Amino acid sequence: MDSARIVTKRRLLVIGAMLGLTAASLVVGVAVVLLLSATVVLGVGLELSNTGALILSLIGIQGIAFPTVGYVYLRYHGRAVLEFVPTRVPSLRDVGVIVGGWIGALGALLVVANLVLAVSDTAPAQNQAAQTVAENPEFVPFLLPFVFLLNGPGEEFLYRGVIQGRFREDFSAPAAIVLATLMFAPIHIFSFVEASPQAALLTISLLTVPSLVFGAVYEYTDNFVVPALVHGLYNATLFGGIYLSNVVG
Repeated sequence: MDSARIVTKRRLLVIGAMLGLTAASLVVGVAVVLLLSATVVLGVGLELSNTGALILSLIGIQGIAFPTVGYVYLRYHGRAVLEFVPTRVPSLRDVGVIVGGWIGALGALLVVANLVLAVSDTAPAQNQAAQTVAENPEFVPFLLPFVFLLNGPGEEFLYRGVIQGRFREDFSAPAAIVLATLMFAPIHIFSFVEASPQAALLTISLLTVPSLVFGAVYEYTDNFVVPALVHGLYNATLFGGIYLSNVVG
């Protein structure tokens, strides 16, 4: 077997392994959320509202499942977590990248979304989190800490730190960023269960835009904290916009 075929086979195995890791994180996430929900409803005797379900989802999936699956994968393969996923206090340069990435992700999404809407008859789907926030805008200030502490760090640890980092060992930086994005964006399909397939697919396609930015800032800074904060700021801005449109508008 020549070297090119060996490299191709190795890369395909890595892609398969990362697909498996993505699937495992979702399975574990669903299991944890179901366990937490059962504990609240059956154990404590509380009725689970939409806002409560959203918080349990953030805790169970982004707060527990994603970091745990990523950590177990790294330790199983004998990797030192903090070496494989570099984590440090952001430098002044990192802070600049965080601000630039935050504005860039929002700006790029706005441009691409407008271009897509100009040529498409399908409107993007609204995910369940956004719908819950729109129906309960007073919940946003309480939600924001979870966005910064669980949502951004949890997703970025798994998809940028572990998955993109693993791809980076066998692929170029642009390829690793794109491949990690292709793993990341489709997992949001479960947030659009009430939308049409066309609307859900359109929205998932749009989610690749900020995901590429998250991957790029991680590659540039080699600091997990940077994409975690960019992601948190990005989501917080979206939720904040919904809050302002419902409360002020």
